[in-house]
Formats: sequence, C-alpha cells, structure tokens
Amino acid sequence: MTLIQKITGILVLSVIFMACGSSEQPEQIHPHDAFFNNLTSLCGQMFSGGSTYPENDAHPLVGTELRTHLSLCEDDVIRIDLYRDTDYWHGTWVLEKREEGLHLFHDHLGDHRTEEYLEDNNAYHGYGGFANNQGSALRQYFPADEVTAEIIPEAATNVWMMDIDLDNQIFTYYLERHSEPRFRAVVDLSNLVN
Repeated sequence: MTLIQKITGILVLSVIFMACGSSEQPEQIHPHDAFFNNLTSLCGQMFSGGSTYPENDAHPLVGTELRTHLSLCEDDVIRIDLYRDTDYWHGTWVLEKREEGLHLFHDHLGDHRTEEYLEDNNAYHGYGGFANNQGSALRQYFPADEVTAEIIPEAATNVWMMDIDLDNQIFTYYLERHSEPRFRAVVDLSNLVN
C-alpha cells in the first residue's frame, strides 16, 4: 500500500467518524423559552394595532389605536407597555421566567395609579397565570392562576393567549372566559412607530 493510499484511507475513516459523531441531536429549547426569545427579538420597538373584539363602544380599548412598546427585555422578564391613542394606558403585560414556569402578569400601576387608586376604583392589578404545555415557540396559553381566582373570582376560568405570526407580521393578545371570547387585540409588527 502506497503512502497516498494510506493517507486517503485515514481521511476516509476520519470523515466517517466525524459523520457518526455529528449524529447527536441538538439540545431542544423548551417552547416557553423559545417564545420568550422570539418576543425578546422585538425589544425596544413600538408597534401599532387595535382591538378587534369586542365591538362594544363602552370598552376603553375599542375604537382606539393601540400601541405596544416592548420597553424592557432582560434574561427573565419582558415588559410590554400599552398606549391608547398615543397616551400611556394603565396596562403593561409582563412576562416573567419564574421557578414554576413562564408567567403572564398584568401590571396596572403607573405614575398616577397606585395600589390605593386601584382599590378605590375597583380596578385590578397583578392577575395572570402560568403558561401551560399546549403552546409553542410562537404561541402560548396562560390559564388564570390562584392569585387571579382570589382577587377576581369571575376570572378564574380566564385563559390568555399570545401569538406571534411571523409570516403575516402580526402579534395577537387574546382572552377567553368560560371558553368564550372576551377580548382580542391585534398588533401589526410591520407597522413600527416612534
């Protein structure tokens, strides 16, 4: 066997061993983390949209422009501030990685909205729930947790859904109560605003 044949044989064996070694599957990222990462990729941006359900003029978000601003993205928390007709509205959707899992929290405090203000006006703060296992990297479902059932008993059956449709550049926030639609907002991710 010539030197060239030996070198060729070694190279062929090396390629075979490398191919066999590369058959390991990459580590799978949990859908909760993948969803969180997809939202983080939009950090710092503000998008415009509006509510699409209900069609009730008495609802504070019906017939208004709704802007969402991903104002804070850290390793374990994302804050999405809500603006109604360009003014900060008293709501922020907060996604947190907690020990128990991915959690959605509705923060209704603000510069002029203290805990006392919310109590005096029968408003709520802090409700939400943990993501269940039915979601994906682009959609997550958050059934109401025990805290929500305690502070808003009628919301014990709430399920919030967040969906990122990358093909159509749409972010959807959707709420069901008693398995019936209650609220839906759609934000156009291609409509970036300042």
